[in-house]
Amino acid sequence: MDPLRRELLLTLVLLVACGSRSTFGAPEGAPNVLLITIDTLRADRLGLYGHAKPTSPELDAFASGAIVFEHAEASAPWTLPALASVMTGEISSTHNCWNYGSVLDDSFRTLPECLVAAGYDTACVVSHLFVTTRHGLQQGFVHTDDSFAYPEIDPAENVTSQVISDKGIRFLDQKKASPDRSPWCLWLHYFDPHKEYMPHAGISEGFVTPGERARGTILGDVYDGEVRYADLHVGRVLASLCELGFERDTVVVVLADHGEEFYEHGGQGHGHSVHDEVVRVPLVIRAPGIPGRRVNELVRQIDVLPTVLELVGLPRPAALPGRSLVPAMRGEPMDPVGALSELDIYDLRFDSWRTAKWKLIRPGAGGTPRLYDLAADPGETTDVAPQHPDVTAALEAELERARELGRERARLFGSARELTLTPGIQGDLEALGYTGDESDLPVDDAPGENGER
Repeated sequence: MDPLRRELLLTLVLLVACGSRSTFGAPEGAPNVLLITIDTLRADRLGLYGHAKPTSPELDAFASGAIVFEHAEASAPWTLPALASVMTGEISSTHNCWNYGSVLDDSFRTLPECLVAAGYDTACVVSHLFVTTRHGLQQGFVHTDDSFAYPEIDPAENVTSQVISDKGIRFLDQKKASPDRSPWCLWLHYFDPHKEYMPHAGISEGFVTPGERARGTILGDVYDGEVRYADLHVGRVLASLCELGFERDTVVVVLADHGEEFYEHGGQGHGHSVHDEVVRVPLVIRAPGIPGRRVNELVRQIDVLPTVLELVGLPRPAALPGRSLVPAMRGEPMDPVGALSELDIYDLRFDSWRTAKWKLIRPGAGGTPRLYDLAADPGETTDVAPQHPDVTAALEAELERARELGRERARLFGSARELTLTPGIQGDLEALGYTGDESDLPVDDAPGENGER
């Protein structure tokens, strides 16, 4: 039997637990889950990842007692496909949420669906159009609030970190006061580091780089203030968790959907390339009974779902492409893996395959792959594919096999449907920096190297 077909057959056999619609009760004393996602947050703009400016004192303090993953790779360089991968544990080639109008099919079993089936109370408060009920990422949440995801005419109305935290703290207060002692899962999605970057009085002034500044530096300075503003309000939630006594029995996951480029490769924004500044994301997990440490192994967004399920004591589908990171969290060695990032939006296509040493970027269908030696060139500035043809060919084969397996797995599920981008939806997208036009890219993107956007 062809190895790929054999793997697919194994997948069909093992689609149990979260893959079925059966209910599995949470173990006695199962921990709560707090999932915090911060939009457009570069790992290297946080103190805990080495940033020199004080953008993240709250998250730095949290990370000191948590597991910090040094190299976490996003499944895609923009919100909808990246968070669809977080919620389903599947790559984009499987869930097929490629475009601005994509809707996750309800045949996928999401992380909150796994938890609610086990008796968890589930709630989300989100602040981005792509994570509203309109796009299907709220499957499994009993309580949803996406009222702050829709742009207002006044850009200042899109500063939402404070209200996201206010509502998150209110949920925690209510759970503390409730006689119901069933475990809960709360997802908070913060939007503020996303463009258009907004200055915050009393905060942003401290991040201005002295002297003459290039455009990328100017934008990065305002962005750093946005990061600090979000960090401040995330810190309020983490403090409330502790004050209410939930800290000892709650798994807390902090991650980003994707990063942001400030002209490192000729462009600005995200959703147009798969370079490190866009697809390397922070991932920090604090779990009861597991002391803090830093993990150097390469990990992926698709690993979040199986990790959370193991941490709360629930079974996981063994056939998922991701794997639990709990062994690494406990200091145990794990076999190295490659990380796939995919971008296929309208007429723009990029794939990347990252290992501990190498990064392969393949532009377009049939495009010439580029290879970067991450040890010698972490900024991905010099293409060394001509000097390493064997490495390039081997990595491209691994990339294509991962995508092919993802496409095969997609046959197990319904296909994502596409919303009609009405004038109203297009207006919402444009207010967030996306044209909503199938012939165009996000309006904040600029051409990069080798014609890349």
